[in-house]
Amino acid sequence: MDKHDFTALYEQWFALHPFKKRDWVELGKVHYQAFSRESVALMIEALGQLTEEIDNFPSPKQIRAKLNQLSSSKTEGGEVKTNVTSHNETLATRLLEHIHGIEYQGKAVKRPEGIPHWVSELVESVNNQLPDDCPMNVRLARVGLAVAQGER
Repeated sequence: MDKHDFTALYEQWFALHPFKKRDWVELGKVHYQAFSRESVALMIEALGQLTEEIDNFPSPKQIRAKLNQLSSSKTEGGEVKTNVTSHNETLATRLLEHIHGIEYQGKAVKRPEGIPHWVSELVESVNNQLPDDCPMNVRLARVGLAVAQGER
C-alpha cells in the first residue's frame, strides 16, 4: 500500500489527536515501515478496535499486539477460528477425571456427554498404558497431548 493510502488509515486517530498530524512526518515513517505490508482490512479493524480500547495515540507495539490478536482469531476468509482441539481436550480430561473419581468442591466429576468415540478410546488407551502410581497431572498431560496429536 502506498504512503498516502496508509496515512488515510490513521485519519480517525488524527481527529482524536490533532497534534500527532504534525508529528506524522517522522512518526509515519516508523508506522509505515512496520505495517505497510499488512492487510488493509486487518489494519482498519485493528486501528478501529484500538480507538475504543485506548485513549492515547497507538504505539507500534499496541498495533502489532492487536494485529496478532486479530490474525490468530480469524482465518484468511474472515471467519472466526474454532479450536476443536481445546473442546476435545476438555472432554478427554473430564472423562479421565471421572474415571479416577476426582472431586471438585466435594462433587464428583460427571462423565461428559457427547464424547467422540475416538476420544473415549484414546483416554482408555493412554490411561491403561500408565502405571497405577502415575500422578494425575501427568495423566492429564499425556491425555491432552494424545488428543492434540490425534487431531492433526
